[in-house]
Amino acid sequence: MFTKNFKINLSVFALIVVCHVSLHSESKDTKTANPDPKNQTQSTGEDAEGFFTFTDHSDNQTSMEIFNKVYEHRLMLRGGWGVGKLSPAILNETSQAWFLNSILRQISEPGTALAIPYKDSKDLDVNSQFMDIRYGYLNKYEIQYAIDTTLGVYSRNLPASNNFFSPRSDTYWGSTFEGNRLLRFQGVSEHFRFSYTHPVSKIWMIGPSINFHRYTETNNISYGSYSTSRPEAAVPNKVTWSIGGDANAEYSMRGIVPGIYSKWKLRDWWEVRARFELLDRRGNFSVIGSQIISERFDDGREQITGVLPAYGGKVRDRGTILNLESSFQYCRFTLDFGIIRQDIRRKYETYLGDTIGSVPRNDYSARSVGIGFSEMSSSIKHTVTEVYIMPSVSFFYDADGVY
Repeated sequence: MFTKNFKINLSVFALIVVCHVSLHSESKDTKTANPDPKNQTQSTGEDAEGFFTFTDHSDNQTSMEIFNKVYEHRLMLRGGWGVGKLSPAILNETSQAWFLNSILRQISEPGTALAIPYKDSKDLDVNSQFMDIRYGYLNKYEIQYAIDTTLGVYSRNLPASNNFFSPRSDTYWGSTFEGNRLLRFQGVSEHFRFSYTHPVSKIWMIGPSINFHRYTETNNISYGSYSTSRPEAAVPNKVTWSIGGDANAEYSMRGIVPGIYSKWKLRDWWEVRARFELLDRRGNFSVIGSQIISERFDDGREQITGVLPAYGGKVRDRGTILNLESSFQYCRFTLDFGIIRQDIRRKYETYLGDTIGSVPRNDYSARSVGIGFSEMSSSIKHTVTEVYIMPSVSFFYDADGVY
């Protein structure tokens, strides 16, 4: 009886061992048969009884491994917002141009009051909007279409103006006045870029880029002026004051912008990008609007008259654009933080125009008269500094499918 039971127990024990070995072999074979990290990533450990167990980490590891591969095709969609500072050319040109214009007017209009700048405008706050679509091939070639909008809206309570001093002369008393006020600024940049980056090391890629660039700028400005004639003047004790008015100054330019593009892959989840471009764009500009002028005479009479400033010509911007960006990735999603710095010098190749009206021209300061020699005599600074945040999503495609 004991022998019979011993044989049965021995048979059962042998069966258990065989089953355990068989199950262990199947698990090993299954792990070996699925080496692709896209399909399975597992780790092993021992439980309290000494058996090996397998834990699937595909939910939190495989995704990152999948999206960090080099794919044939990649499509990225981005959008974001930013804030920054602006030093606009439309204001920076006013101080020097009005001063030189008032000197030149002494030739054709003797006795005209001088306009000497004594207070320039400060840098202005702006809000920005960004959008771009990128297509990448093999992580080396990239096509990008981007639109950047810089917007600042100002009011009479938020000064964005140039102030002038007019010294006493034989005809006029001394006075101070606000010559030019910016009420609204909008700059829209469109970029159509082609880039190639070549791997230099495991983490660094660099190469050339070419940017087909278009820029439009809209400025809403108001002109000011103030003068009081002396008793010795032909019309004594007359006060001429520009009480309001608006003019739209619009710029439209195009250019081909070369540059250098570089990327550093510091971690699987962290990439730093930099782009430096040499800006050269040219096009047309126009200024047209209205200026309301009040004339008060010695006998108490007062009349309101409108004059029309109208100017136009050719304009050119030259300078640099620097973009630094830090990108943090999680699977197909990224969050980019960046800064854009534009340093530009604006130059007028042609500047023609005048202020048309019935008010005597000696009594107020006009933007320009006839040919704008003063505007064409020098280049004007225009700078923009913006910091931004842009979330994005990417889609990948290769022979295995879409990810």
